[in-house]
Amino acid sequence: MEIALTQSLFIKQIQLVLTHYLRREDRFKKLYKKALKRGMVKLYDKHGMKFEFALVQAKDVPDDLKEHGNWAFSHCLFKKMEALFFGERYALARGSWLLFVVYDMYQEVPNFCIEYAAVHERGEQVTLGDHNLASKLEFAIARKEGKLGKYMKWIEEEAPGKFADVFSYQTHLELPDSEEFQKVLELSASGEEATGVREMIEEFEWPYRLLQKLMHYKKHNEEAVEIVMQTLHVAELLASDRTLPLAALVARIRSEVAGRLGAIRERELSQYISYPQVGTLWNELRISVDKKFSEMLNERQKVNPNYVEEVVDAGIENTLPCDGVLSFSFKEALASL
Repeated sequence: MEIALTQSLFIKQIQLVLTHYLRREDRFKKLYKKALKRGMVKLYDKHGMKFEFALVQAKDVPDDLKEHGNWAFSHCLFKKMEALFFGERYALARGSWLLFVVYDMYQEVPNFCIEYAAVHERGEQVTLGDHNLASKLEFAIARKEGKLGKYMKWIEEEAPGKFADVFSYQTHLELPDSEEFQKVLELSASGEEATGVREMIEEFEWPYRLLQKLMHYKKHNEEAVEIVMQTLHVAELLASDRTLPLAALVARIRSEVAGRLGAIRERELSQYISYPQVGTLWNELRISVDKKFSEMLNERQKVNPNYVEEVVDAGIENTLPCDGVLSFSFKEALASL
């Protein structure tokens, strides 16, 4: 009985995830159709890879994709039943992929930069959504064409968020050495292309000068990560306080969070931050803070007859993320300081 219930809940959870994923599908289909009508679907046919990608305008891109400055993205059209019965990786491998590059996200984007962004999305397809391995393919092609230094210089100057993101992950990455991965990989493209892509990813190594810069960015990003972890650890401890008046407690949490995050600006770390990585960490840790704060509020409500007045006086609702700096995304919180 318990096993059947667990399986039922697991299937329902998968169905909810799939439903959310498929709801976004209409937006991507419309975006691709619009590019087709405008003659903005291009063919890439180099280095053993052949695929199409759509050039789209920033104003047409969904806001949730703009959050981290994404200027290339992809979406897989797969069968829901295949995902339910055979797993997500199998469904992704069997699906049809729509690849997009936002050509006007930055001013004066060189054509080779657009192509490398498209290659990255092809890499996402061939590696079944592995962002880091797709980046490795992207830079392998740039190096093969003798433009790696030029490309990295453009990214650092025009898209520093991507630059920091790349250098936070790209120190040592290898393809999984498993028969299962290779089989699924070959389902997603011709066997010849899959093999060629795998070889390019495995053979790519950073030039020494770029590796030095990589480690510089990685070090400073880790400093920012440490500040965020300490900040929200302190916020979580404070959120459990049952002694301070609620208004004073909220003011102190606001002050502590803002003050500690301010160290990121003081140390001039902003340009080195991988916002997708740190933003995800921020969101995860905020859940713990919120939980502690909610537990504390429940305890106060039980013992304080003036609880409602206290909450109103504190200027909050019933959870901390509705309040002040912790209601923002990490990027918004940093910008508000």
